[in-house]
Amino acid sequence: MAANPRIVEPPFYDSPLVKAPSGGQQYSQAWTEYHQTVADKLTELHAGVIDGSDAAAGDVGEYLTATASGVGLANNVAATVVSLSLTAGDWDVSGAVVFNAGAGTHNMFSAGMDGADTVIVANYPSSAVQQRLATATARYSGSAAMTANVVAQAVFTGTMTADATVRARRVR
Repeated sequence: MAANPRIVEPPFYDSPLVKAPSGGQQYSQAWTEYHQTVADKLTELHAGVIDGSDAAAGDVGEYLTATASGVGLANNVAATVVSLSLTAGDWDVSGAVVFNAGAGTHNMFSAGMDGADTVIVANYPSSAVQQRLATATARYSGSAAMTANVVAQAVFTGTMTADATVRARRVR
């Protein structure tokens, strides 16, 4: 993230509007430079990328991801499948879970972000299946480091493992 910017003071000593040679009014040179400096500072502070490269750590657009596979699930017990450490800031986070069901009865699968209001729930046929559920996007915002977890739960008999991915993008 960009270093703390120097405070830019408006040029109160100068009249904001002056007579232009064409007869109209325009901002004085001092005010024009002030506005440009403020615009440049704002652009610098909230810089994203437009060239297809990755945004730097701390910049808007920073992207993080983590994956996990083969995490064993217990019947009807919520389990964290994958975690991602986030630095302070404002993040949009989402994930996906692949349920790997062995032989047995499978009634319901659910996937979500811990602490999120929305959990995706689906019912599938009873057979050895592999099902994928995407989570809803959740906002993680804080002034200290935090952890985003993708949580999975299934109602089943037999065996069940889960693979998961979590993705986060810094939005501001």
